[in-house]
Amino acid sequence: MSKKKTAPATRMVIVGNEKYGLYYGETSATDAEVAASRTIRLGNCRHVAQWYGKTGGITSLAAHGPCGSRKNDSRIGAPAPSALIGGVVNVLDCTQEAIDAFSSIVPTDG
Repeated sequence: MSKKKTAPATRMVIVGNEKYGLYYGETSATDAEVAASRTIRLGNCRHVAQWYGKTGGITSLAAHGPCGSRKNDSRIGAPAPSALIGGVVNVLDCTQEAIDAFSSIVPTDG
């Protein structure tokens, strides 16, 4: 009996790379794959240039997303269909609250 392969589950993540870039997007890469290659492919990848939230730090961004009274002042780029991010040092899974917050942010120019 052959086993049917299922596609890896996708998850929404915040990625930090060694050049201090922050990115938000979806991936099906496993932690082991990312650790081995220090790269990650993100679908609907958005660059996070600046954000406002409940507290500082990227863990807060993954937990809550851009939020608070200055949420709309956040600078979150338009989504690229796919991006390969190199030099990965952090991958944080996003909560549903963060996913919803990112979905409500209109991409900025510049």
